[in-house]
Amino acid sequence: MFREGVKIYPLASAAHPPAMTFIDSSKVPFNTVHANDFEFFSELDHVIQKEPLGFIDPELRGLAASIGIVKGKPFAPDARMKKLLTDAVAVGNATARAISFRNRDPRAPIYPDGQWMGGFVGGDYRWLGGDGMRGRDLDARTNFFYLATVNTPAMAAKIPGKGSQYALGYLDQAGAPFDGAKTYRLNVPANVPAKDFWSFVIYDPQTRSELQTSQPFPSKNSKRDTLAVNADGSVDLYIGPRAPAGKESNWVQSVPGKAWFAIFRLYGPLGPWFDKTWRPGNIEQMQ
Repeated sequence: MFREGVKIYPLASAAHPPAMTFIDSSKVPFNTVHANDFEFFSELDHVIQKEPLGFIDPELRGLAASIGIVKGKPFAPDARMKKLLTDAVAVGNATARAISFRNRDPRAPIYPDGQWMGGFVGGDYRWLGGDGMRGRDLDARTNFFYLATVNTPAMAAKIPGKGSQYALGYLDQAGAPFDGAKTYRLNVPANVPAKDFWSFVIYDPQTRSELQTSQPFPSKNSKRDTLAVNADGSVDLYIGPRAPAGKESNWVQSVPGKAWFAIFRLYGPLGPWFDKTWRPGNIEQMQ
């Protein structure tokens, strides 16, 4: 639908639209990560100067102005302010990392006895706590946006067969962070409740982008990949620096010296996901 339906051209060419050219950039490295030092505020200033005045509300514009970022004026903090802002980035980044990777909110775990965490703590894509009585849940919002970019109602809605659902894994079965030098196994039980397909992707905790390895994509999914299936219909995925013998088709590569975390996605999730009668196994370190 995208390739055949999207057409972008100058209005002057409306009578004879030129053919569309699509460029696949999925294997092209590029950086989408904001700076984790003082340069972050220069990036923010660039956006404030470039965008229309009303693209953020007066409350947020006031916060930016309090540290010297005002549309139409140069951002030129003195040495004292620059030191304060440099410290603020370090504290803010550390806080966001702690909220995301070691979330202590009792609503975050999907299962009381497992390590899978939800992306929308509180169950609302606006982070209003579900009923709005809590106000904006800022920690829950930080938990999401430190790792992700876009939120939509369909990502949090519980409508069987529609949208998508997410389970995030930061720790193994024993509660330890994932070590890129070790090998792990994830059992995906049979009859995954996904009308469209399911996927498993690993990410670099530093960049929150896909882990860069010699594989084109650090992932497996039921639509793209031919996976070996167990006798009971389940699928075992293996994550490690080398594929276990005979498990190459189900192997996702990790990198020694680097940690990783995982996201398990269901597209078109069905009832057994929502009522938790189906659940993925915990990611277990292999001996």
